[in-house]
Amino acid sequence: MNRILLPLLMLFIFISESTFVDLIELPFTSEDQVIIPRFVMLSIVYITAYHSQKFGLIYGIMFGLLHDIVYTEILGIYLFAYPLFAYLISKALKALHGNMVVVLFLSLLTVTLLEFYLYGIQMLIGYSNLSFYDFTNLRLLPTLIANAVGAVILIYPMSRFLSKIKGDYLDE
Repeated sequence: MNRILLPLLMLFIFISESTFVDLIELPFTSEDQVIIPRFVMLSIVYITAYHSQKFGLIYGIMFGLLHDIVYTEILGIYLFAYPLFAYLISKALKALHGNMVVVLFLSLLTVTLLEFYLYGIQMLIGYSNLSFYDFTNLRLLPTLIANAVGAVILIYPMSRFLSKIKGDYLDE
């Protein structure tokens, strides 16, 4: 039974990520600002930190491909990014102590790097014409604030849930 809970939770997070912006209006944003929830990326960071690198990579590949299929016109952007960041987080956690503050910092750093990666890809292929100033003020900062709130809300329940699941996997 516990083997199906994590995939179902991740699927729920994936679906709720797309409806978050439509259902919740945040008071600190204007009409021009874009908030992009990265709850799946945050969850992949938490899976990597609190379960294992292997599961982080697997879920990174699965949900990166799913994100590319559902939301983007170019396959491979998220398929490459999600497992890459899961791998980098696992390596960073080997050098740093994996307490919640460090994991929160790494998750926000991951969201920042993901946004810069996506901005760079979009600029490279000519899909975006945002200046760097507009990117940071209209997209990056509101996205970071919203994801910081989401990260703080998600980290404790996810760490407890993933630690429990990891224990169940080790028992089997």
